[in-house]
Amino acid sequence: MRRAEREITDAAALAGILGRAGYAVLAFLDGGTPALVPVSFGFRQEEDGRFVFYFHSAVEGHKIDCLREDSRVSLCAVGDNRIELGTPVCRSTCRYESVIATGRIEFVTAPEAKRRALDCLMNHCGAPGSFDYPEPMLERTAILRLVAETISGKSNFSPAPRA
Repeated sequence: MRRAEREITDAAALAGILGRAGYAVLAFLDGGTPALVPVSFGFRQEEDGRFVFYFHSAVEGHKIDCLREDSRVSLCAVGDNRIELGTPVCRSTCRYESVIATGRIEFVTAPEAKRRALDCLMNHCGAPGSFDYPEPMLERTAILRLVAETISGKSNFSPAPRA
C-alpha cells in the first residue's frame, strides 16, 4: 500500500468499518472476465481471528454458475465516505474508509448453517436476534460463505481511523 499511514490492520477497526458499510461489492470471474455485483452481507470474526462473510442469492443464475466454475473472489465494503470541498477546489479531498478481502466462495447447504448465516445477514441489516426461516424459503435460497484469506482496510479520516 503506497500510503502506509492509512492502512488499517486492527481487527476491531476493520469490524467497525464493516459494521458501517450498507453493502459490499463482490468481484468474481465470468469466464475470465472480471465481474462485479453489489451484495447485502453479514460478517463475523471467528475465534482464530479470521473474518467470515455471508451473502444470499437465488439458487440458480449467472452469478452462481460463475462461482461454481471459479470460486475465487474479492470483496470491497465502504463505510463512511464524503467529499470535503477545499479552497481552491483543487484542494478538495475525499474522506473514506474501506475494507478489501479476498478468498473463495463456499456454498452453505446445511439448513441450520443457513439459518445462522441468514441471522448474521439480518443482524448486519439492523434486525438483532434470531429468526424463523421456513423450510421452503431455505431451499430456494443459496447462502454463500467467504472466509477471508486476506483482509485489509484503508482510511483517510484524520487524525486517526475510527474503531
